[in-house]
Amino acid sequence: MPHRCALRALLALLVTAAASNVGFADTPLNLLFIGNSFTAGGPIAHLVRDLATDAGWATPNVQYVAPGGQSLGFHTTNPDTVNAIGLGGWDFVVLQEFSTGPTDNAGNPAAFKSNATALYDQVKLSSPNANVVLYETWAREADHSFYPGTFTDPAQMQAQLRTHYNDAADNYIPANSTAAVKTDVVVVPAGDAWENYLNSGGTIRLHDTDDYHAGPNGQYLSSAVIYSTIYERSVAGLSGLVAAPADAAVLQTFADATTGMTITGGPMGNGLSPLAAGGGILIDFGGTDRPTAAPWNNFNEFLTGSSLINVLDDSGATTSIDVTLTDGFSGVNSAGSAGNTLGYPTTATSDSFYTGSFDGHEAALPNRAQVTISGLDPSLVYDLALFSSRTGTDSGMGRLTRYTVDGQWIDFDVSDNTGTEVLFASVPAAGDGTLTLDVEVSPDGTGRFAYLGQLKLTAHAVPESTSLLMLGVGGLSLLQRRGR
Repeated sequence: MPHRCALRALLALLVTAAASNVGFADTPLNLLFIGNSFTAGGPIAHLVRDLATDAGWATPNVQYVAPGGQSLGFHTTNPDTVNAIGLGGWDFVVLQEFSTGPTDNAGNPAAFKSNATALYDQVKLSSPNANVVLYETWAREADHSFYPGTFTDPAQMQAQLRTHYNDAADNYIPANSTAAVKTDVVVVPAGDAWENYLNSGGTIRLHDTDDYHAGPNGQYLSSAVIYSTIYERSVAGLSGLVAAPADAAVLQTFADATTGMTITGGPMGNGLSPLAAGGGILIDFGGTDRPTAAPWNNFNEFLTGSSLINVLDDSGATTSIDVTLTDGFSGVNSAGSAGNTLGYPTTATSDSFYTGSFDGHEAALPNRAQVTISGLDPSLVYDLALFSSRTGTDSGMGRLTRYTVDGQWIDFDVSDNTGTEVLFASVPAAGDGTLTLDVEVSPDGTGRFAYLGQLKLTAHAVPESTSLLMLGVGGLSLLQRRGR
């Protein structure tokens, strides 16, 4: 299974230059590729760029440093690599190790993980909001001299590559990085896509004539998987580029089967729509241990850049709407009230994201979190109903939380809350279809933490007689609704 980062990213706005795709349509990504001939062939960076452009995204700015035969250890001190990383402003940095490095039988997995971590730290130093992508490569062709001496067969080699790439992303880098953010690492399962195709008995040649490097079809398949991982879109129907159209169509199905991507097209997807008047979306912010059944959307990652792409509406249909943390929270809290009087699922109301500081009220005030909703229809207005709950009063300091939408704010103490929602009524989306919610500790209280447990967004048509007024003062209709 592919391992994706919390940012699943992730993809839009790029207010934080993070890997969320809320604004790629008119904001090109900056992509840096670091590797060797497995990256230079194509070049992979250019193929990914061309796939993104063909799908309708703003053409990304790409750069690659990929001298033949080199490992990530070489790149940790190579001046060209260090200088490229140091330019900063990268949204994604793709790291590809020497093809046998992450194997037990012919490489040094410990060195691979250590060097990947060192490069991760270099990237985060110059591009704090960048996401690091580990480009999993492929096994040698079945007739290669590696078999059966070095490896029993391609399956053994691929299994070792997969194990160590995933371990680097899931365990080693988060445990050993010195960077502030350690969970924004994703494995591109390109080698898995190769294996899936080759095991199918297909006759499209992926390897070059040396049974080692990628030929044009292999380069296309790898680029398709990288594109899908970064942009979180299917490659179905895109240009074949270096592959013949019929071959490209086959390889696209294997790329999508490996990544699990089903939404086709570019920024808005194909056939996807924003909410219509009367429609709504339901977001549960909290941990993975309390998922809420569809049509609720579960937002489990609290760091900056985390996102939900193409969320479900309240009928269960997929929409063009993305939800992104353009400023992250501090963590997940699971001590909400066990029940509520509003009829919401307890899995949604009993946990939340929080922001603030254990160092007290004053230290908590700068720690604002922000949720950005994109893909909305700017011709409609929206009600935002927010529910949050945390048991206890934090030794009497309270939990007065300030919510701000469209420049208007409401303070509410979420301590032991079981029946109160905060409602922002008839809020217009910005012209680009976005709407933002800020969550922070209220300066008018004494609390240390602010909370967001769930969000319900409902779309409404603007009444014709009041449309000009509402578009001018949307968000001024603010109230708290108590359940009965």
